[in-house]
Order: sequence, then structure tokens, then C-alpha cells
Amino acid sequence: MKKMTQVLDKVLEVVLCVMVVLMVFGCVWQIFTRFILRDPSDWTEEFVKYTLIWTTMLGVPYAYGKDKHISIGFVTSTFTKKGAAMDKIFNDILILVLSVVIMIVGGIMVSMNAVGQVSAALHIPMQIYYAGVPVCGVMMVLYSIPRLSEHFAELKNSRKEAEE
Repeated sequence: MKKMTQVLDKVLEVVLCVMVVLMVFGCVWQIFTRFILRDPSDWTEEFVKYTLIWTTMLGVPYAYGKDKHISIGFVTSTFTKKGAAMDKIFNDILILVLSVVIMIVGGIMVSMNAVGQVSAALHIPMQIYYAGVPVCGVMMVLYSIPRLSEHFAELKNSRKEAEE
């Protein structure tokens, strides 16, 4: 399972870097066409907006998998090893449940409601844009399962240490 998350990390790193470069290109192109050519591009604003959405939807699981998401450490730093492990388990179970129920199930429902709609400038089906939510949810699940396994091992070790 650890190997899978490492592969997923590498794929996300490449995809996220490409997406950021594409957003920069889109912004530069918009500036060039607006101020140099005096004929602003029709598609760049929508392209950058939806690329940003997908970058966010892919960046969230990447940060979560790398354990670089926002957290409040001053509270958890006072926990014992057992308490910290239990806190991590609770948080990851909550993230797992929310990822499945809200992101995957809810995201699929929203994507299905968008059938037949197309974006204004690029004329791309809106399901492609909304699909970022369930994709993010699936990746969050893929990251949370090995994390939970690690945290249960930490809890087990902390209990052994407390018994000694």
C-alpha cells in the first residue's frame, strides 16, 4: 500500500506542476492579448478558473498524503503518544467518511446533474469540471487507508510502551 501512495505522489507532483505551468501560460496569454494585441482572448479566463479548481482538487489529497495539510499543532503537541495516535485515527476516519459520503457520492450526484451542460467559452461538458470532486474523494480514500494502518500501529506501540 505504501508503494501505491508513493506512485500516486509522483503522478500528482507531475500533474500539479503541469497544471500550474498551464495556468501561468493562460494568465500570460490573457495579459498579452488584452494589453499588447488589444483583443482579449475569450477562453483564458475560463481555462484558468477550471484549471485552478482541478489543481485544488488534486492538491488537497497530495497535501494530505504528504501530511502537509493545515493542522493546529499546539493542542495535539500536549497529547501523550496514545492520545496523539487516537486523535490521528479519529481525524483520518472522519476524513475517510467525509471523502466517501460527500466527495465521492455527492460529487457523482453533482456530476450527473450536469449532464447536457457545456462551459460557456471552451464548450467542454461540465461533468469534466465537476468530476474533480469525486476524483479528489477517491484519492483521499487511497491516502487515508494506509495512514489509518500506520496510526493503528502507533496506537498499538504506545499501548505496549505504557504497559512496560
